[in-house]
Amino acid sequence: MSRIPPVPLAWRNLVHDPVRFALFASGIGFAVVLMGVQLGIMNAMLDGNTRLFRSIDAELVLLNPARPALVFADTFSRRRLEQAAGVPGVASVHAIYVEHNASTLRHTSADPAGRTQTRKLRVVGVDPAARVFDLPNLDPGGWEALNRPGTTLFDRLSRRNADAPVETVFGPFAVGTHTELAGQNLELAAGFDLGFDFATDGTLILNDRTFTRTLREPYFPQSPQAGVDYAAVRVGPGADPLAVQDRIRAAFAAAADVTVLTKDELVARERGFWWVSTPVGFAFGAGVALGFVVGVVIVYQILSGDVADHLPQYATLKAIGYRNGYLNGIVLQEAGILAITGYLPGLLVTWLAYRLLTHLTGMPLELTPGRAGLVFALTAGMCAASGLLAVRRVKSADPADVFG
Repeated sequence: MSRIPPVPLAWRNLVHDPVRFALFASGIGFAVVLMGVQLGIMNAMLDGNTRLFRSIDAELVLLNPARPALVFADTFSRRRLEQAAGVPGVASVHAIYVEHNASTLRHTSADPAGRTQTRKLRVVGVDPAARVFDLPNLDPGGWEALNRPGTTLFDRLSRRNADAPVETVFGPFAVGTHTELAGQNLELAAGFDLGFDFATDGTLILNDRTFTRTLREPYFPQSPQAGVDYAAVRVGPGADPLAVQDRIRAAFAAAADVTVLTKDELVARERGFWWVSTPVGFAFGAGVALGFVVGVVIVYQILSGDVADHLPQYATLKAIGYRNGYLNGIVLQEAGILAITGYLPGLLVTWLAYRLLTHLTGMPLELTPGRAGLVFALTAGMCAASGLLAVRRVKSADPADVFG
């Protein structure tokens, strides 16, 4: 007796009614979009909070080990920079100053009557000659422009004003615009594309001298640069960054007031803070789980309905000698086919949704191969779980119902 190949039978069960098959795939595609968009928003939030760190142009970063995340204000002594610079393998060390609290920016409206509002944003101070950050789409000559006192680089992707989407919540951002930062005159000299995040609506990057004069001297007049927020460490040609990291750790081991991380470790640390210590991980993780459960219910309804429609055929196969394992395999193969046929259009819609949400909100929704693979794994697991539930109906198929 020649057996019917199992995959063609599962395929024929599904496609004998093309309209119904298309509806099946659409239902699974809906679950794919639901999970994919939740994952995308969650990763966009986490990516947004690490973009400044990912743009650091250095192999290692020094920071206070007690500082949980960028938004906090724990600093370390500037003397540590000189000590780190003396470690074998270190080419240069550059201070990075960050301010979130005292940095109020006056609205940049051309109408003086509209300049009454002020709003806080993130301000970073660096040595322009060091070019510590590899800023996306920085205007040509941006770093050189910072050598003029009272100038700043501005983030073109700062949060949009809901009432006037063509400008930011700080007003229009354009080269040559004059405003005030913490009551001091400031000129917008060049733009770059970074984006807002949980902690801030935008970012300015200043010359470290302008930074300390504007934001540190009013509060620490005796030693405005004594406390450093981060320091970018560049290793020399041919030096192993991990070996240099070990040497710096050994040099600071006794005091334990400074830790050194690779850039990847720093990014992972920041993501971990927002994932574990805030509601972000739970909220969007719950959204993904909800999409998974909804998908399980949808696929189970599809498969159990299909099994019910073909129950006499399953009973006939049992009557001529096929075992439950073979019939269960057909149902699971149907689940696999549905996973693939629902995933592909669902992924396309998810990608389009990412593009639309990025355009509307400015959040960096990126459908990377790893994230697309995770959505496929969730889709396959969802369909497999539904298939295992649906095979119970196949086991109930009784040949006596057909030949009795």
